[in-house]
Amino acid sequence: MRRFLLVLPGALLIGGGLFGIAACREEARAGTLTSVPTAAPPARTDAAIAVADAKDAGALAAVDAGATYDGPLLGALFMQTPIMSDMEWPRKEDEGKKNARVQRLGYIRHGAKVPVLPEAHKKPNCSEGWYELVGGGFVCGKYGTVDMNHPRLKSSPKLPDVTASLPYQYGYNIQNGTPLYRNVPSRDERLRLEPWLAPKKKAKREKPEREREPDEDAESDGMDAGLQLASQRTTDSSDDTPWYLRDYDGGKPMVSLDDLKGEGPVARRMVKGFYLSIDHQLSGGSGMWWKTQSGLLAPYDRVYIQKPPTEFHGIWLTDKTEVVDAGRKITETSGGGVGFILYHKAKKYIVSSDGKHVNPGDSVSRHTAVRLTGAHVTIGGLGYDETTEKWWMRANEGTHTKPHSPPGDLAPGEKWIDVNLTLQTLVAFEGDKPVYATLVSTGRRNLKEKEKDHPTPPGTFRIREKHIAATMDGDGAADGPYSIEDVPWIMYFNGSYALHGAFWHANFGHVQSHGCVNLSPVDARTIFTWTEPRLPEGWHGVWASPEHPGTRVVVHD
Repeated sequence: MRRFLLVLPGALLIGGGLFGIAACREEARAGTLTSVPTAAPPARTDAAIAVADAKDAGALAAVDAGATYDGPLLGALFMQTPIMSDMEWPRKEDEGKKNARVQRLGYIRHGAKVPVLPEAHKKPNCSEGWYELVGGGFVCGKYGTVDMNHPRLKSSPKLPDVTASLPYQYGYNIQNGTPLYRNVPSRDERLRLEPWLAPKKKAKREKPEREREPDEDAESDGMDAGLQLASQRTTDSSDDTPWYLRDYDGGKPMVSLDDLKGEGPVARRMVKGFYLSIDHQLSGGSGMWWKTQSGLLAPYDRVYIQKPPTEFHGIWLTDKTEVVDAGRKITETSGGGVGFILYHKAKKYIVSSDGKHVNPGDSVSRHTAVRLTGAHVTIGGLGYDETTEKWWMRANEGTHTKPHSPPGDLAPGEKWIDVNLTLQTLVAFEGDKPVYATLVSTGRRNLKEKEKDHPTPPGTFRIREKHIAATMDGDGAADGPYSIEDVPWIMYFNGSYALHGAFWHANFGHVQSHGCVNLSPVDARTIFTWTEPRLPEGWHGVWASPEHPGTRVVVHD
């Protein structure tokens, strides 16, 4: 697991420590619904109410009631501008305690703007003054501003698109050693730091034998030997050749993230397969660039734009009509659960009325979701499940939902999530009623090689924190380093294990991850907006609290 640390004044760690973003255990550190549910704001503390005058309280009531807000805004100046429950910083000894007097409520990301009461309250722990958010919580003026012309706001990256299946555009690094620059480098700097850009020397034309001088053969032999030695140096890890110029014969360089740290113009280098979250494309001095959400610059020709390899998503199971992609309507399912086709050559099977004979029918696409009646027959040693469309699904061509029984202390209508590790399915419930079903990819197993064994631990948990997106990276013992910037729709429920979107594979329904529960981008956003705690508008991350507990997650075999 790897965490980035950005130390800020005021005894606060942003991006690590108190506000750390953890990766899945050794894992790389979303139709779309037509509307996004409005996030419920956190409860205001007694201190918050005390500092608001009657006019400000009226503004709060208007916003809570959904009225248009025309008051001042606070803009975030850092990638994680913290929102606290009071005008204080949490004590180190209280970190992680549920009953801590001061708690982190969440954070807003650089460039985001949220409604705020106009008066700042100066205290010794924040000389710029604490601003109270209209929706509840406090931000120190060191990390946010009400000046909408502040230079850092002007230069902030694009905000995430919370209405789309992916909040950002993503790029895939195609070569080892690609540098991420702090600023646009000069041509000379690029030639020095990107040796592959240097013009290749033309091969010397070999003279015919009759034109050679008597001593040229010996000189040529020496040159050939030198070239051979130079070639060997690219594969010799003991020499001074940079790791990214060596030949790995199709393998992956086993370097650490610390080895990738840069100096001078280069912030860090990348291994082939790293993902970036892209802000925009630009041209400058020495070439074309991709500017990342973190403000670094990647050479344009070393990164290609990644698109999700599948548009798969699950289905709503509610008795009310839900509008999803392309206006398609989903209505209530029967009680037999949901089946998902996994085999790319699957068929719709026709079973005889006596249940003794079966014939293949039309083809059915991989990842098709079908409602099941609950009827099951075995013919010729193979199982078949009846669909509500009156054809039968062969059991070995797909999977189906089989949720665990609801938790015993579940409140009426309480939301909870069932993850079945054996069947690779997820079902979202409200009380004992299933409302959404889909496929997942949980941790790969390898009982022979411990370093490649990445189980998703079973148990009952609650969502602890949610992030629209955050970077996951780390050093894999068997796979080398990995880095995925702004993994979308993260919901941590057990230490560094999370439900999150995965745009880099389409293997849903099969184990794939390094421990987290992978969802398609559409599914991840759907579950993110449905679960608790709700994310207030403009926030990038939110933590659960005793007043706003996270949705329960049940993981089982």
